Formats: sequence, structure tokens, C-alpha cells
Amino acid sequence: MNTRRLIPLILLSASLCACQQQSSLYPDIADTSRNELQISSNDTALVSVFRWASERSESYVGEDTDPVGPWYEAALPEREAFCMRDISHQCIGEEINGHGRQNLNMFTRFVENISEAKDYCTYWEINKDNLPAPVDYENDQDFWYNLNANFDLMDACYRLYLWTGERRYISDPRFLNFFRLTSREYIERWQLEPDRIMQRRAVMNVRGDVSQKRFKRVRGLPSYEESVPHLKVTGDLLATMFRGLHSYASILELNDEKAEAEAVRRQAEAYAQLYDSLWWNPASGNYFSYCLDDDTFSEGGTNMFPLRFGIARQPERIQSILRLMETEETNVETMSYYPLLFCQYGKPEVARRFIDELYRNERRDYPEVSSGLLEGIVCGIAGVQAHAAEQTLSTCPQLPAPTEWLALENIPVFSGSISLIHYNNRKTALVNKTGEAFVWRACFPGEWAQILLDGEPLAVRQGADALGNRYSYAEVECPKGVTLTLEAIN
Repeated sequence: MNTRRLIPLILLSASLCACQQQSSLYPDIADTSRNELQISSNDTALVSVFRWASERSESYVGEDTDPVGPWYEAALPEREAFCMRDISHQCIGEEINGHGRQNLNMFTRFVENISEAKDYCTYWEINKDNLPAPVDYENDQDFWYNLNANFDLMDACYRLYLWTGERRYISDPRFLNFFRLTSREYIERWQLEPDRIMQRRAVMNVRGDVSQKRFKRVRGLPSYEESVPHLKVTGDLLATMFRGLHSYASILELNDEKAEAEAVRRQAEAYAQLYDSLWWNPASGNYFSYCLDDDTFSEGGTNMFPLRFGIARQPERIQSILRLMETEETNVETMSYYPLLFCQYGKPEVARRFIDELYRNERRDYPEVSSGLLEGIVCGIAGVQAHAAEQTLSTCPQLPAPTEWLALENIPVFSGSISLIHYNNRKTALVNKTGEAFVWRACFPGEWAQILLDGEPLAVRQGADALGNRYSYAEVECPKGVTLTLEAIN
């Protein structure tokens, strides 16, 4: 049975009337004179966090006239630069805050600077003058670089395409060249193949007089962990490679390169098999974080990246890592991933606690914090996800106490924006302001017998997340300019 229903335009006036009849407690999300990103809720603390994050994010935007072009700060504050890891994490939060031009330009700067001379690295950090940041670059043979970065950027390009529909992320020749070189030459040059990675050395591809090089031990650091010496392989590197290659396989499929996509996906899965077979420590209920140059394994950190990138897939292992993340202290950069991550695993109360902790943190001015909060609230608490390839937009409210209702207006997505109200965790109204129809996949936590569209039942499907948390959903065509309201009931 087809679960999608095309809503006749005759429903437009009825839908608008229904919206207008709502209590004055809620904003009129169909009001076209309200065209800026806005938040409303009974939860005034959450509103304050969101508004602060939006304003702080805006404060990091540079000048279009700078030599690098449109950009925003995504590095240690006051460097006037952007780093590969940071923009790969910040990009969706920045899209939400209206910085799509900056994202496309910054990602282009990274992919166009990959080169054989740098052993198929690009620049780790670029400043507003369109130069590699001097703080971590001397020349092509002497610079700082974390090997995760190419794969993280590749995954971010795919996610940006899904959110925006901007095909340059998946079809521009400069991007395609970066993806191809990363999946082949880069992996070979740094001995990252699944059957060779465990035999690699901690320091590779250092040429010339080593004593004269500033970055001799970090030009090709196999981790985002920068304080542990003698690392040759790490769990966060394996996780980033797994996700980046899976995303590249999806890009190849979108470009109708099915055979190559299948080969790349098999390669990605080989890293997951390696991780599951060698890296789990049953004694501690945790994955090892590091393999050192002497082949010893050790634990460290919270193992957040294996969850973020989905290489940890066994529910009992995921639960164990989540418990560690809840209780172990971490830095603000890592914590900025938590609001979205805990929502993705059905733990909005924990996500809300970290939202509050980030807002109060003395290092909250690190640019990743504001972006992470925006993404955590919109894509986590409100559960907004976009899939341009299928022209589908999903919502799944996970409102934690004390959030009784939440409205988000003019969220940039696809070719325009959407506005929505979650009246609670089982009723949502949405208006399509993108300029074209899309399929709305309205999800609600739990198992529900019916989902009603303006009182009329739709076909209901059931699903579960990685931990088995159940949800119910229905799909409906959402024409432009129309406000629809769906409610789950038993």
C-alpha cells in the first residue's frame, strides 16, 4: 500500500483556517511576513540557548570581500580561519543559520587544494587570506594534518547535499576529484587499506632532514586525538573512514556509478569488520581507542566518534558507550556533538542536559558550540532531517521536560525553508516554504495505531532505531505553501 497522499490544493484554505484557530499561545507559522529563523516554546531556557547560538554563529561570519571569499570562523577563536574537522561538524548547524554560501565556498577551498605533493592531503586550516594558516603550515612537506579529515569532509559533502539539494557537492569536478583521490591514492599513500592498516607505522611520509621539520610527528596524525604519542591506528580514524566511504558510495550511486559504489561500500564494511573483531574490550565494556606503535591497545576518551559515524552497531555496545559518555568529563569540542547524538539514540533528556551544560560552559565561545547547539535543537530535539535525493523531509519530535511545545520557523532547507510546531511528541504542524512539493515523513516516538491528517487516518508504518526504540510514521505529499497537521493516536 502506498503510504503517501497527495493533498489537493482545495485543502489550502482549510489548513490555514485550522492553523489560525490554534490558541494564540502558538505562532502563526504560515505567516509569510515572518521570514527569519525563529524559535518559540514554553521552555524559555531553550529559547534563550537557541537565540544565543544563532547570534554567536552570526558573529563568526567573515566578509565576502576577504580573499578567501564567503567564510565563517571554524577553528580556535581569533585565528580568522576554518579547519577541516570543524567545518565538517559545523556545516549543518551553519546551514540552519543561513550560511549556505559560506559552506559551499569553504568546502570548495579544501577540495581544490588536494595534491600529490602533500601526499593527497589538502590544507588542514585555511585563513581569510585564502592561505594555509601559518600556525600549522610551513610548506607542502611540513604541516599539521589529521588523517580523519578527508573522510570527514567527504561525509559532510554528502550530508550537505541531502540537506540543501545543492548538486555541486556531489558533481562538481573538484569535489569528485577529491573523493576519488581520497578513496584510492590517499588510502594507499598512508597505508590505510583494511588489510594493511594494522601494520602501518605511527609516522609516515616524512622526507628530508627530519630535525628541521616543525610537524614531523603530526603530518599525518591517525586520529582526532592530538595529545597521545605513538599512535598508529585509532578507533576514531576507522570510524571516520567507515562513514566517509559509505557516503562516497552513496554519491557514486547518485551519479549512476553502481559498480564502483558497490566496491567502495564493501571497502567501508571491511573497516567495520576489523573494528568489531579487534577493538572491543569485553573486560571494560568499551572499545579500545588507540593502537600504539608497539602494537599495544589502550582505552581513552569517550569513544564518541564510533557512535557519530555509526561503525558501532551492536545495541549492547552502543548502550555501554552512551553510559560512559553521560558520566565521563570531556572537552567542549567533543561535547558539542552530544545534543544531536543523544537524540539520535532516543535519549532527549540527556541531550537537553548537555545543551544546558554547553550553554553554561566557560569555553562556549568555541565556534563548534553554537553550531552544535543549533543542529542539536533542530535536528535532534525537533528531529528535522532532509533527504534531497528522495525529496523527503522527516520530523520526529523528542521534546524533553520541561519542553511542552516547540515551534521553529523558517529553517533553511532544500530550495527555501520550512516552519513547524511540535505541540507535543505526538502532534506536529508543518508548512512548506521551499517553493516545491516534497514528501513529509512525520514520525512520532512509540507505537501508535493511527496517524491522522486533519482528522483523516493515513497508513501507518512502524520502525526502530539502532537501540530498538520504536517509532511510528506516515508519509504525505506536502505541496508548497500548505500547512498540514498530523497527530498520532491509539
